[in-house]
Amino acid sequence: MKFDTQVDSINTYNDSHQSVHKQSKRKYAQIICFILIVVMNLSAWIDLQGVFVELPIMISFIPEGWTIPSIVGLCLCAANIMPAIVTFLRWYQGKRFSEIPYIYIIIIIGIVSCCVLAFTWQETTYLFGRERSLWLLGSVFTLCMLDSTSSLVFFDYMKRFRIRYLTAVFLGEGLTGVIPTLLLLLQGSGGEAICIQSNNDTTLEPTFTQPRFSVTVYMLLITSIIVASLIAFILLRWTNIVALADAAEPTKLNGSTLKTALDGGENSPMVPIVELFKPSKPMKHIPTSTFIFLLSLNTYNSFVLYGILPSLSTYSLLPYGQKVFYYFCVLNPLSYSISLLVSVKWSTLSVRMTIIGTIIGSIIAIFIIIIATQSPCPWWADTLHGALIMLAVWFVMTIIIAYLRITTGNLIKGEWLEEKGMFYFGITVQLGLFMGAVPMYLLINVFNMFIDRKPCQIYCVT
Repeated sequence: MKFDTQVDSINTYNDSHQSVHKQSKRKYAQIICFILIVVMNLSAWIDLQGVFVELPIMISFIPEGWTIPSIVGLCLCAANIMPAIVTFLRWYQGKRFSEIPYIYIIIIIGIVSCCVLAFTWQETTYLFGRERSLWLLGSVFTLCMLDSTSSLVFFDYMKRFRIRYLTAVFLGEGLTGVIPTLLLLLQGSGGEAICIQSNNDTTLEPTFTQPRFSVTVYMLLITSIIVASLIAFILLRWTNIVALADAAEPTKLNGSTLKTALDGGENSPMVPIVELFKPSKPMKHIPTSTFIFLLSLNTYNSFVLYGILPSLSTYSLLPYGQKVFYYFCVLNPLSYSISLLVSVKWSTLSVRMTIIGTIIGSIIAIFIIIIATQSPCPWWADTLHGALIMLAVWFVMTIIIAYLRITTGNLIKGEWLEEKGMFYFGITVQLGLFMGAVPMYLLINVFNMFIDRKPCQIYCVT
């Protein structure tokens, strides 16, 4: 009897030890899985973010000058043909549609396009009566097609994971601005005009400062990060890390889909067999009218944040000095990261608070638009307090609207029962961009409603 009691005690200890070991192993797997999702989502926008962050240096060396943000915005709009095609294929193929091949295409072509841009960004071609940065714009257009499609397929991919991993997507997107900013800080300021008297002493001619390392090196560093994203996605797809982390969203299966999973079907690498038979926890849900209203608000906020304001960044900031635009490119990605950190504590907002936040963000955005229309001599031009005001205004506005986007996505993911909710959420981002960027391109490049400054010329003399 005593021997049996000792054996039972040993078995109990072994079972307890194995349970603790299994839990520890799962915890580490969850951390690794979270990091892999973050790294994978770096490829979503880091290339275009990298181009925008590098604009303070590029603007002085390309013929497009201050108009380049609006041209990039138009490229983003034209690039929406690719998300439209993906949307049609999703509708046409129904349940046979898989976002996996599109993720591979986005990442691999992104690597190639960044390499091309790195070595050809300053080359120009004479076209339609003037020099144009054809290679730069062609590479940017390709990246726009890839990144705008990523808003659909990357969010769609997250339906395979539990809701807590959606934070990893937003963290990855947030880092797509932070990482280029850190590289910009290492690179140092460049492109600032230094005025030197010409040989005849009658005019001032600009020469431009150089950064610590070139735009080519900068873009190659961005390329290496996208390569890391490809590796992370391959690990998520072809290793058992998702199963070890218990990260997959539980799935209810009928007989036919169960057979597909057991036979190694398309979903089976993502869903452990043990999870297939676990019932999903009951979820709260929002009515259809609220879902549509949230999508409408997200469309409007994307219209402001991604459609209108990026095209006006040069006209609202450069009248206060080249350094101001440089610091804006440093601070703007940081504002996205702050909004993400706030969302960790308060992941969702009520519809009422979302409306109030949208109104506050809109008021600040209107102020930025007014300043841009006054270029090249807006209020407080060429003053320190004017520069500080504009940096603070941009910083606060971006935090508010970016935070509203995150909380809206979390609410839809958590409380909308249909699996296509995040897919439609991604569509509203692109719709808002299209509605804002096209009119801004016309106002800036066709109707010349906004005026830039030429280097080494005197403005705002009273």
